[in-house]
Amino acid sequence: MQLTRLFNLSFKQNIIDYHAHTGEFYGSNFSRADLDRFTRAPLPNGDKIEKMVVSNMDPFNKGADEYSSNSGFYKKIKNNDRYLLMLSCSPKNGNSEKLERFIQKYPHAAKGLKFHPNAQKLPVGDSKYEPYFDLADKYNLPCMFHCVVPVSDKDGKMFKNESGEIAELDQYSDPELIYKAAKKHPNTPFVIAHMGSGWRESHDRTIDILVQATRNGDANLYSDISWVDIDTEVVNGHRPKEHIIKAIKELKGIGDPTWDKGDQSFRLIFGTDTPIGRFGEKNGINDYVSFVEEIKYAIRHDKDLAPDAEQIIEDIFYNNAKRLIEQTRA
Repeated sequence: MQLTRLFNLSFKQNIIDYHAHTGEFYGSNFSRADLDRFTRAPLPNGDKIEKMVVSNMDPFNKGADEYSSNSGFYKKIKNNDRYLLMLSCSPKNGNSEKLERFIQKYPHAAKGLKFHPNAQKLPVGDSKYEPYFDLADKYNLPCMFHCVVPVSDKDGKMFKNESGEIAELDQYSDPELIYKAAKKHPNTPFVIAHMGSGWRESHDRTIDILVQATRNGDANLYSDISWVDIDTEVVNGHRPKEHIIKAIKELKGIGDPTWDKGDQSFRLIFGTDTPIGRFGEKNGINDYVSFVEEIKYAIRHDKDLAPDAEQIIEDIFYNNAKRLIEQTRA
């Protein structure tokens, strides 16, 4: 029965990339043309990026005015249905009223609020975030955070103090800070980008927080998988996706007899951070496809996930993001 179902499926995948950018980033400046490379035609493997959710980085890094920066960028994408807008927020020196002005002028345009605590050097939990979170509550807008877990070396080992506790070296976007803030706004989706960044133990810690919040029911946490397991060592011709697989299993409760929350794997969303890093390089499209195909391979070849692999793939790459996008009221 499973084989019949499998052979009736098309393995070409429609994709919603929930994490993309334009604007200035550490001396590089990206435009919509850098995204058009990915969306104007099917990818080399036949997949199609149906939507990209895009934020303009200028308010994070340049202190650009939130209204003019977001509205100026929106005018560049509003006639192209491949792009959806995530409003860039500057709580350090901005004003949430400017974003509400945008929402009122352009109803249904905004699909979320994006924060970059590290670029702004403003820790999540600072009172300056609260007006933005209130705005998110009002319009049911997901809040997405660039997120970094403290790490000390290339193996992803976290810094520890003399007591063996994790040192608070990243005082801006540690996932625990995001969790604490999310508890104050339990109905609003809070999305932890990059599954905490930093590799190995960093991803493990973020998964633990994601599962804890889900088990406790005290925050509405999600995570995107941009950059997660992207450079793992090749094994038998493929790069394992240990933490992506682990997160799917734990949110489904696979192997956990105490899990009573049902399938919560909708909390994992595909994103890439395009066109940052390698995705902005000459071979960026090939790197994009490689990342996509490696994730698919890992899901299809995990013994626990294989029976439902195609549904899981469709959810990760498309349905989970679509669910978040469609719930906004802005």
